[in-house]
Amino acid sequence: MDYAPYGGVAPSNWTEVSLDDVCTRITDGSHYSPADSPDSPYPMYSVKDMETYGFNPSACKHISEEDFRKMQKGDCVPLLNDILVAKDGSYLKEIFICSEEKDEAILSSIAIFRPDINIIMPEILLYLLKQPSVRQDVGDNYVSGSALPRIVLKDFKKYRFMLPPMDEQLKIGSVLHAIRMQTKVNIDEIQCLSSTRDALLPKLMSGEIDVSKVRI
Repeated sequence: MDYAPYGGVAPSNWTEVSLDDVCTRITDGSHYSPADSPDSPYPMYSVKDMETYGFNPSACKHISEEDFRKMQKGDCVPLLNDILVAKDGSYLKEIFICSEEKDEAILSSIAIFRPDINIIMPEILLYLLKQPSVRQDVGDNYVSGSALPRIVLKDFKKYRFMLPPMDEQLKIGSVLHAIRMQTKVNIDEIQCLSSTRDALLPKLMSGEIDVSKVRI
């Protein structure tokens, strides 16, 4: 960041930390992919199922309760306030906070950053990881593979940044949270309107719905 609100320099009470310092756990999902069980209520997500604010369940696999419990025991089920990060392929393309705990498991193409909420607000960590400069740095220094690039977590956890004290984080984080929530509301409304349009348009084109007497 450019520290513009602070005269262009980092305030003296900000601390240089690593991702490992501010997270209780940095890991990825299961490296074993159980068989698909379409009738099971337990979804299993990979990076292809990630969207801006959560998972898209429309094309994901489902797993048996036995496999789900194994993945849960292996810490491959996100917890509240976990930051979920696209790790493989289009790394850092999608990053979002787990806003509620659900019975859903993730595969190794997704990374989990579990913030220590006594040290860092989840919103602060979220928007740090979303910074274009971080993505550039990750691509230059923390990615392996060419056909399928992936973040090397054991190296990336050493990534260092400047962290404001908690009182400053609370001020910044509350603004970021409000922006994120309003953006999500807007996106949800757009998706709802798009679905309504897609449902109505064929009926309007076929004449199934008569609008000849509608007055504007």
